[in-house]
Amino acid sequence: MEEMFSNSEKERLTELIKKVQDKNDELEKHRKKIELQNEKSRQRTIELFGKMIDLKKAKKIISIQNEELEKKNEEINRKRAALENTYVKFRKRTIELFGKMVDLRKAYNIINNQKKEIENQRKQLHELNISKDKFFSIIAHDLKNPIAGFLGLTEVMAQDMNSFTDQEKQEFIELIYKSSKQLHSLLENLLQWSRAQTGRLSYKPRRLNMHALFQENFSLIHANAEVKQIVVEEKVDNDLEVWADVDMVNTILRNLLTNAIKFSNNDSRITVYAEIEGDKVIISVKDEGIGISDEDLDKLFKIGYNKSKVGTANEEGTGLGLILCKEFAKRNGGDVMVDSKLGVGSIFSFSLPRAQQGGEENE
Repeated sequence: MEEMFSNSEKERLTELIKKVQDKNDELEKHRKKIELQNEKSRQRTIELFGKMIDLKKAKKIISIQNEELEKKNEEINRKRAALENTYVKFRKRTIELFGKMVDLRKAYNIINNQKKEIENQRKQLHELNISKDKFFSIIAHDLKNPIAGFLGLTEVMAQDMNSFTDQEKQEFIELIYKSSKQLHSLLENLLQWSRAQTGRLSYKPRRLNMHALFQENFSLIHANAEVKQIVVEEKVDNDLEVWADVDMVNTILRNLLTNAIKFSNNDSRITVYAEIEGDKVIISVKDEGIGISDEDLDKLFKIGYNKSKVGTANEEGTGLGLILCKEFAKRNGGDVMVDSKLGVGSIFSFSLPRAQQGGEENE
């Protein structure tokens, strides 16, 4: 067998076998490598396949979740639409309620104002009733005294006039004069007060010289001051002018002077003076009389509470004088003020608009 091949052929064959063997080895390595790669690929494929399965599951889960999310979105949209509809209705209702609240507030204000007006009217009616009662009380009481005095004096004089001496007759005449004077003052105040209450008192303002008015009124009460030896001193500028109704100012000034004399002690002093404060003139009547207590000060200008007091010489009054002064001063755009101390004296002041220089004021 060995002889069939030469050495060279053997070598070639050996070499070829070796090459084949090497090639087989190489192929085996390559096969193993391929098998390893295939194994890795297979493993990778399995992994990928597992991931694909997981991905499908995930996709399915995501799909299910998306469907649920869409359903939830639809539900949310429905609820949002319902909420918006509810909001619109609520807003509309709120506007309606706000409008009703505004109307209710207006109605409340109207009712409240009406209640206040009714309360004011009730108070005014109460004051009017008090005034009416006081008015009738004055008529019943204050008119009765002087008239009764007249009747008594005239009855005595009519029955036995010839038996009286001249001095007694003079005393009777003085008593009759005193009663008639008191009655005249009462009737005058009652007439002016009733006119003021019913609105029938005319108001005709014009330029008035306060110095001249004082002189005019002082002449009317001069005798009363002399009887009590009271000095009346005037400190009013000759050219001081106010804008007011002459009859009302005369009533104010006359009442304040009369009261000052009435409540002044004998041998005392009354001072009348005026001050200018802006567009107002303040006229004051100061006395050195008995004064007024704090309790009585609060009642001076209330017709239901103010009672006339007897003067230092037993002078009687009506209780209406100061009330008239207050009303007339206010009617002329002013007021009446009082400052008094019991046992020392009083200062009654009233304010009036100052007359403008160089022209006529409008009413």
